[in-house]
Amino acid sequence: MKNVLICGNCGKENAFFKLNCTGCRSFLRARIVNIDFWDTVWKIFYSPVSTAEKIIQAENKNYLVTSGLLTAFKFSLVSLMLLNFSVGKTLGDQPYFNGMMRGSLPFLISTLLFSIAVTFINKSVGIESRIKDNIAIYFFSFVPVNFSLFILAPIQFALFGEYWFTFNPSPFIMKPQSAIVIIILEFGMLIWSAFLFVASTYAQSKNKVYSAAVGLSGFFLILLSVLIFSFFAI
Repeated sequence: MKNVLICGNCGKENAFFKLNCTGCRSFLRARIVNIDFWDTVWKIFYSPVSTAEKIIQAENKNYLVTSGLLTAFKFSLVSLMLLNFSVGKTLGDQPYFNGMMRGSLPFLISTLLFSIAVTFINKSVGIESRIKDNIAIYFFSFVPVNFSLFILAPIQFALFGEYWFTFNPSPFIMKPQSAIVIIILEFGMLIWSAFLFVASTYAQSKNKVYSAAVGLSGFFLILLSVLIFSFFAI
């Protein structure tokens, strides 16, 4: 139950992210220096496991911060909407800072903590992994959410303006069919990201049950942290 590289020279088993054999120092695979952002974004949709493997093996986790901050920004918008929905206040009463604090920070902190936890969970079952690799694959697993930021968010503003956040009146009263379609698409992007969490975990474990349990648990815990901080606002 793990993805490993077997040295063709000495036959030693090596961790999947290794470039050189720990036994004889022979090359185990082709060198991957940087993450090709657009190639990664494109391939993560139709070949998520092999894409996660390339992210793991890349020496430089470039675009990692960009990917994480884009997702954090998207969750800050979601948090702002949930915040106003739950407490019934207007955009002026709850400035964007609240959405950032209750959406972005819980997302970033919970993703980092989960990535650290997975490193130790993997180790407990015999899978050698690195914290930076886990952070990278799980940040990139939110690529569908980033897609919704660039595609759905402009549509939301075009159709509802600030009323998408204020619920005064509710967008579901203004244009119910459009609002429902957008919400369904938003949930679709989240489901897609949940699947990528499982696929990214599978890239290291090669065990479907383990990957589903760990990946889905982490995804829903991250999502839950954002929801809790959004709904239970003081």
